[in-house]
Amino acid sequence: MSPESKKKSSSSHSDKKKIISVTMSESLVERIDELVQDRVARSRAQMIEDAVRWFIDLTVHKWGERGIYIDSCRVVFESDSQSSLFFSKLTPSEQYELGITAGSQAPIADIIKIYYDKNPSDQDARDIVFELLQQHGWGSFSLHDDKIVIGSPFYPAPFLHGYLSSLLKLDLELVETHAKENVALRMP
Repeated sequence: MSPESKKKSSSSHSDKKKIISVTMSESLVERIDELVQDRVARSRAQMIEDAVRWFIDLTVHKWGERGIYIDSCRVVFESDSQSSLFFSKLTPSEQYELGITAGSQAPIADIIKIYYDKNPSDQDARDIVFELLQQHGWGSFSLHDDKIVIGSPFYPAPFLHGYLSSLLKLDLELVETHAKENVALRMP
């Protein structure tokens, strides 16, 4: 990570808040309120702030010869079918093992340790882990009783099972679901 990136990242966590006024179309405000009511976002203010952050990170001015960069990650636009093709060449057991390896070396663990001063395997860090994975397109993460549920997952269930087992240092159990649009993992 470049010194400039570190400066931007660390300053974003200590920025003071400032109240601003924004005029928006009624239809957009209604849509924001629906998303808040559906708990996709915590509040209007948080959703608008997140949208501005994403706009800044994903605008073309950050385009380099080798792609768009968000923090220390290179963004690759890949279709679901291309990802599925890659994973289809692996058995579920191989997908799980790949997930174990990826989870043990996950850059997100460093982000949580450095910027949040937490260990990703600690129970009080799970919300941060899930929020960051969700923000980076892994799916919609939620907790239901003793289960982690991932809606619209980008990766297949066995890979996610291995990845989260390794990252969270938990003996997770993959729960059978009828739809590929959901992955459920039971925690001990």
